[in-house]
Amino acid sequence: MFQRLAQDDDAIFLWLNTHLASHALDPVMVAATNLGNGFYLYPLGLILMVLLSRKTVGRDVALWVATSLIGLVFERALKVWVARPRPLSHFSAEIQSHHVHIHVVGPHLYALSFPSGHAFSVFSTAALFGGLYPRIRWMLFLIACLTGLSRIYVGAHFPGDVLGGAIIGLFSSWITLRYIRPRIPVPWGGDGVSGATGVRL
Repeated sequence: MFQRLAQDDDAIFLWLNTHLASHALDPVMVAATNLGNGFYLYPLGLILMVLLSRKTVGRDVALWVATSLIGLVFERALKVWVARPRPLSHFSAEIQSHHVHIHVVGPHLYALSFPSGHAFSVFSTAALFGGLYPRIRWMLFLIACLTGLSRIYVGAHFPGDVLGGAIIGLFSSWITLRYIRPRIPVPWGGDGVSGATGVRL
């Protein structure tokens, strides 16, 4: 069963990576994949928090930190435990024999493929922010899906890696919204937008 899943994962990766490859799409996908990088994600997220809910920004930042730390524990532990090779390493023999071509944009990565850290970052942020600011939930999830797809497009991850990262992100944000948010006192933010709306995931 697991062998069949791995074979399907390989096939889906190769199909998406080769059929979507386009010089016109490269900058779009690089921008999308950068959204999973904390260097870009955290400043943008902080700006969004301030714009949407200045009164509860302190509480919301604390929830974001909690979500990130919870997910980071799972993500890092799984990377080391699973130790899955990245596509460039997995298909190295086929690449050298010219039976497989992988479209790579950006760094050439070879190790610790599962789960995708970028997918974890964007999906945990989308789920948490979606719970705090429901009116932009679907926009955030569309961006998260695009970032997840971009990790396959740039040749960095298999689809299963992206799915694993997304699940960890959703799970960590669910823990935060369900168990941590109710325990943070209201004085952190008063009656701001995020304090007045609550959504269970």
